[in-house]
Amino acid sequence: MIDSGCLRVLLAEDEAIVALDLRFILEDMGHEVVATVARVRDGLDRGLSCNPDVAVLDVRLRDGEVFRLADALLAAGVRLIFHSGHLDKEHIDERYPGAKFCPKPMTEARLRDCLREVLDPA
Repeated sequence: MIDSGCLRVLLAEDEAIVALDLRFILEDMGHEVVATVARVRDGLDRGLSCNPDVAVLDVRLRDGEVFRLADALLAAGVRLIFHSGHLDKEHIDERYPGAKFCPKPMTEARLRDCLREVLDPA
């Protein structure tokens, strides 16, 4: 299990205000946001090189759906949390068992619960 004291988090969100809000929430929890991206392409370029423990992924980014990035992160052992107003939990559960889904808007309490669950799925 990853030490949940200070996680390295990749944030993929194309709405600047939402990204900033999530960043502040994560940093207030004591985690480090190692990269924030608004495009799948940028996530593929920078996402793996920053060695995140966890990725918080909006499903729809500026250049398309996030699933190609999610597949690459999952293959590298990165834990996934999806947040979206466009998909439901069942779709994510089918494609990414072990990932967590948090509908928008994401609150601090909901994000904290998702982080705990994705790190310790038992």
